This record gives sequence, C-alpha cells and structure tokens, in this order.
Amino acid sequence: MFSRFKFLISKKMTTDYLREAYVAQLAVKRASLLTVKVSEEHLNSIDKSDSSPVTIGDFGAQAIVINAILKNFSNDEVVGEEDSSLIKEKNIEDLIFNEVCGIQKKDANHDDILGTINSASHLCETIDRGNSSGGRNGRIWALDPIDGTKGFLRGDQYAVCLGLIVDGEVKVGVIACPNLPHSLRTEGSAKGGLFTAIKGHGSYFQDLYSDITFPLNKSQRINVHNEYGIDSSRVLEGVEKGHSSHGLQGLIKEKLGITQPSVNLDSQAKYCALAKGDAEIYLRLPKDPNYREKIWDHAAGYLLVNESGGKVTDIYGNDLDFGYGRTLNSQGVIAATSTVHGAIISTIKSIIGENGEKLQEYC
Repeated sequence: MFSRFKFLISKKMTTDYLREAYVAQLAVKRASLLTVKVSEEHLNSIDKSDSSPVTIGDFGAQAIVINAILKNFSNDEVVGEEDSSLIKEKNIEDLIFNEVCGIQKKDANHDDILGTINSASHLCETIDRGNSSGGRNGRIWALDPIDGTKGFLRGDQYAVCLGLIVDGEVKVGVIACPNLPHSLRTEGSAKGGLFTAIKGHGSYFQDLYSDITFPLNKSQRINVHNEYGIDSSRVLEGVEKGHSSHGLQGLIKEKLGITQPSVNLDSQAKYCALAKGDAEIYLRLPKDPNYREKIWDHAAGYLLVNESGGKVTDIYGNDLDFGYGRTLNSQGVIAATSTVHGAIISTIKSIIGENGEKLQEYC
C-alpha cells in the first residue's frame, strides 16, 4: 500500500510532507474509529488532577497515533495531552488495550503503515512517549487525542487533532471530526469529516468514513469565505463557557454590528467549520490574563485555516508561536477570514486597550 502511495504522489503531486500527511491521516482516522466505538459503549469519564474529564478513548487514541508516528518517524518527538499515570492508578490498562485491539483488527489492512499496539504495557509506554517539552528545534508532533471531551461525552462535537511542527513552524495538520456535518448550512448533511493541510499547499476535506483519497490534491480543496463582509459573517462559539470570555465576545459582536446567528461547537471542529466556509469568525478570548493555550489545542486548526485563506493570531494580531514549548506564549486566539480579521483585532483593542490594559475587567 505505501509503495503504491509513493508511486502515485510522484506522478500527481510532489511536495514536502506528503508522507507525513498520509501517515497522519491514517493514524487519526484509526484513532477516530476507536473514539466512535468508545462513544457507543463506554461513555464514562475519569477526572484528572485539574478536574477536566478524560476517557478510555483519549488514552487509546493517543496510543494509536503515537505508535504510528514512532513506526514511521522514529526520531520525532510528540507533545501529547495524556500520560499513563491515571491508567495505572485506575487499573484500566487491559480495558483500553482490548478496545485498541478491536480497532486494529478492523483496520488491519493499514498495519504495515501504522503498526500495532501489542500489549497493555506497550500501550502505556507508547502513551508516555507524548512527553516532549516542545521547542523551536526539530520535528515535534502536537496531539490532542480527543479535543472537546465534554462534547464527546454528550455525543456532540469533538475532534482528534494532530499537527507536525518543524523548527517551530506548523507544517502538517490533520483533524478528524466524527460527528461534524459536511455542511452546517445544509440541513440533513452527512456527518464525519477528515480535514488535512500542508504548509504552502492548501487545505482539503474528505468524508471520514470513506477510504482516504490520495494523492491529497484529489480530495476536496476548501477555502474560507473571504468574499463575505462583517454583515454576512457568522461567529463560531464554544459550547463550554469556561473556555472563552463570552461577555467580551458579546461586546465585540455588538461593536462590529454582527447580526448573523452564532454557531456553537466544541473543540477544533470550529477551525474546520471556518476553513470549510461554514462560518467566518472564531473568537477564543482569555478568561484569565495569565492563562496560556496548549499547542495541541491549536496547531492543526491554525494551519488548516491559514491554508484555506484565513488568518489566525492572538488577540493583538500577532502570529501564534508554536516553538515556545507545550504552550503558546500569548493571550487568546482569533481566527477569521482575511477580510474581517483586521476589523476584529481593531475592535478588541478599542475595548481592552492597545496592549490589554483593560483585559482584566473582562476576565
């Protein structure tokens, strides 16, 4: 399979990071199939030390993706959200391993590329390989095995997200959204999308539950609606109130004169909807001036929107720095079409000050 893939891309599409993108697509899809199975059978969560929920789907998905990365790119590092300490504390290694084995059996035709997890101890060891500190040098993957765990637990929107960062710059982004409609503007649209971007070569969409299309440029190219002005723009808002300052968000929308109804989604599915043209603005506004976003929550979505013609920055209009470490050294995230992004940043500064002097008032 892999040799056939390499032959086809040599004939149809030649660029750096095609192999990485293909491995990432296969790994993220396998991990997504696991999360779907878990959502049907085991919708229970365990609270981590920060009180955020985690499921056996998070752990199993992280193991699958990291195992695939290490099989193909053995010298690469991974910044993963989870580690195995809670698994061992709760004695659920065998439960997770059995779920992973079931998906590996179902997706066995890709074992030659993705490899397999062969034991419960192998599963824990693989999960713990997501312990990179990040940084500005080398090849580092940022992985969120289930972004939007609360949405996952509700049977709503969530995403499996993977980005490749090379010397501090995001080069590949892949996001799977098992429950996201192909179109948020069309009632009854089919659900399940796989979104892929390669730096300098655009963003693409394909149905998650169909065979992966290769070469990548044979799948659907997607773009933001840069032809829409503020009056036609829809805002993507998170469902969970703890992730963004909704008071400041409402004030920004009022000052901009946005009248279109908002779209509420969990996870990096918001980046996917923006990149595909289902909305035009995503505001993630800080609820604590000292909070710093995790790179796994944004790396893949950042590239997806940028490569679809949009723009992603912090709340002051500065580019996001994925070479700082496991977090971004900035406040908030503003993703939008290139047409309206500047107006949003100007409006934010008019409210909180050029350098955020009044930000604390809205947190």
